[in-house]
Amino acid sequence: MTELLERLGGGPPLYDQLTVVCLDRPGPDTTRTVARWLAACPGLQVVAAIDPEAASASPNPAAHAAHATQPVRPAGAAHASDAAAAVASDTGAPARFRQLPPAAFTSPQRLCQTIAAALRPGGLLLQDVQLQTLAFIPPDRWWESIYLASAVRGMFAERPPACRFVSNKRGYEATFGRDLLDAGFDPRDVIDKGDLDRAVVPTLRGHLDRAFPLVLRLAAPGRLPWELRVGRAGGERDETEDQLDLVLWSSGDGAHELGGRALAAFSAASAGSAAGAAARRPPRPDEPPPRPAHRRVAFRPGNQEALTWRGLLGDRLAGGPGLAVLAVGRRLAPAGAGKPEITNIAARHLHTLRGRLADPAAIVTAHHAYRLCERLAVGLAEEARATISPGGLS
Repeated sequence: MTELLERLGGGPPLYDQLTVVCLDRPGPDTTRTVARWLAACPGLQVVAAIDPEAASASPNPAAHAAHATQPVRPAGAAHASDAAAAVASDTGAPARFRQLPPAAFTSPQRLCQTIAAALRPGGLLLQDVQLQTLAFIPPDRWWESIYLASAVRGMFAERPPACRFVSNKRGYEATFGRDLLDAGFDPRDVIDKGDLDRAVVPTLRGHLDRAFPLVLRLAAPGRLPWELRVGRAGGERDETEDQLDLVLWSSGDGAHELGGRALAAFSAASAGSAAGAAARRPPRPDEPPPRPAHRRVAFRPGNQEALTWRGLLGDRLAGGPGLAVLAVGRRLAPAGAGKPEITNIAARHLHTLRGRLADPAAIVTAHHAYRLCERLAVGLAEEARATISPGGLS
């Protein structure tokens, strides 16, 4: 595992996208190994059967999350909803170490629950097929460990994780391929553990780019800005917007969508739809309260309002001075317009933006510049490969 982590440390490092579930039994060697991983791999998260105090004593304990026999989940914290959990946390990052319960070595259900808690929907579980420390896996039927991955995947109601396996065996038992198929896996999902550079590392990076193609940069009151890798799935976006006042999502083709708690409330009761009818009828006693509808504003590629929102969010993320009123107006005004006309055009444009918000004062004008109020928690989600110039669109 140490060799794999070294390979993942380059171009760019994946540590803050991974969780190691170490199934070594408790002991001094396990403690030293886990401490070394936490110290050498900034952002890596580890679940292991060691004393939490020993893990917290390792250097650099305050950032973001498989032993060679364990699972890996790309992208984010050790929570089913990384984005929502990290935004809601006090630090913007989860704890880097969690203790593996002793029952995980004897109870397949307890182990699967622990692994599922370290995976996010749509992530990747990378598991060795030889888990020799588990009492419930017969040594002569080592391949039955594949059913652990199947059980973990079944714990996700939506967007179950992908599963891959690693092994250093050159030949598999005759029944192994059939068992893989019976468990819902392709025998080609087994990767040679020794082929780190050509198989294991590309598998991890490839899944991360496919499943979580966006970088969500975040800023909230009292914290330094941070970022997460996120996907485009609706459930993940809903959970993120529940924790953010404003977030601008890139669709990848130049279009954008604006969401978040600060947008003016959308009334489902005013819609001529089944949702509107349900909102108007009295709720049943056993019915849970309805989840607030997520209002989003869609913008086509090149839309000027989207450019201003992106500029405002980028400025906030960079801790900038705001978007100069004249710079905003010049972008919108016809050629040859004078300063008064430019100022008026900018003011009308910002009036439109403020009209999107429940509290128009969330955009302030100060020192001849527009900026987002400091009390807002905001995010900007763009393609991971895109070049972001915060505030550069003013």
